[in-house]
Amino acid sequence: MAKKEEVKKKVATKKKAVKKVAKKVVKKVLDSTELDEKIIAEYTENKPVYDKVLCYINCYGAYVVAVGAGCTFGVNNWIAIGLLAVTAGWAYWNVCSCKPCKTKQCTCGKSNCEK
Repeated sequence: MAKKEEVKKKVATKKKAVKKVAKKVVKKVLDSTELDEKIIAEYTENKPVYDKVLCYINCYGAYVVAVGAGCTFGVNNWIAIGLLAVTAGWAYWNVCSCKPCKTKQCTCGKSNCEK
């Protein structure tokens, strides 16, 4: 019985030591915000480019999923049907959110395209 208790104490002290080291490492990483500041500065500098890329992915990404669904029909019909459902959902969400990429006109009849 005494050996089991000694083993438990050793394990507990090792766990405490590991937690202490992990806390120090996490604190050191969080304190060095230089990388975060560089990433934020890069994003704010090129915000229009990133926004345009995200908008094109939003607008035309469903086409890529639809092509993937078409190619998947030869392999597995259930996966292809699932991809077609994702494509339909993506198209519905994209049209109803009224955020077209190229034009300022909404397809759902609203006068303002921004949410």
